[in-house]
Amino acid sequence: MSSASSSDDSKTSEEMLNIVLGYIVDVLLSLSIAGSFLTVLTFMLFVKLRTYPIRLILYLCMSIFFAQLFFEISFKTYDTLFCLPAAIILHYFFLADFIWTFCVAFNFYQMIVKRNRDAESFEKYYHLAAWGIPMFIVVFIAGFQKYQNRGGFCYLENEVPVFVGFFVPGLLIVCANAVIFFFIAREIHDTLKNAPRTEKKEKSKEFRVYFSIFVSIGLSWIFGFIMTFFTNKVLELIFLVLFSITTPLQGFLIFLSYCLNDKVISSYAKAFGTFIPFCKRWENYGSISHVSSTTGTNSSTRSSHDSSRSENLSSSTDSISMKPIK
Repeated sequence: MSSASSSDDSKTSEEMLNIVLGYIVDVLLSLSIAGSFLTVLTFMLFVKLRTYPIRLILYLCMSIFFAQLFFEISFKTYDTLFCLPAAIILHYFFLADFIWTFCVAFNFYQMIVKRNRDAESFEKYYHLAAWGIPMFIVVFIAGFQKYQNRGGFCYLENEVPVFVGFFVPGLLIVCANAVIFFFIAREIHDTLKNAPRTEKKEKSKEFRVYFSIFVSIGLSWIFGFIMTFFTNKVLELIFLVLFSITTPLQGFLIFLSYCLNDKVISSYAKAFGTFIPFCKRWENYGSISHVSSTTGTNSSTRSSHDSSRSENLSSSTDSISMKPIK
């Protein structure tokens, strides 16, 4: 009796946890959808800020926005004629999201590690891969009629299509992104380690670069993939919570990383300053901050080869840089 009672209590606890996580995920997804939308809106409005690295982030945010939006829609339309289209669109944009994270990761590798000044030449291949490969996979699976209502949710019908059409591509891309992140982080660390003492103090800036890259290349998905390999309930629960908190927030965290900076604030201030006079006080915020930081950097790095490498690195990673690539 006691074992049966403890088993029932365990099931009840798991059900309660799933319900709580469900509400948390809904809230975080709403923030992410809003964040990805605002990121796209920001860089569509302000052309001067839309440098080549930022364009890739913009396309990534488009994928995140539609993937997460249709994730929510798939729960609302399971008993309607829109169930099948919602499932197809959801699957397509999640795959596009994965591939765009790899494109962003590969671009960071080209700019930071390889210091490739011609990295922009890869963009056409990114579009072919990020929009074309998901289309091929979705059409192939749809040909076998594997999209359906899974009892309150519109998606792939069972484990085999999910494994082949989502899990395997996602796992391969996340693993590749993790390897690329290692080389990028090592290059950043080695460069900043040899920087002048004044720059070494800027640990928060270094962490912000790591954080921006980590978020942009979707490494939080690794928690979800690792979770599937554990049979231990405690470890599975830990990674489930980590996955449920971090991954649904991707769009919002990208917004924090790329839109909450002086240049974006200054651009919005100039846009709204014409009819909201209070905003005018922020119009020169970006240029003042940029001039002061540039002056400080130049004065401390003129005589150092290592510091020039640091400048190159920072220019490659300024949101991760908002300077136009020539």
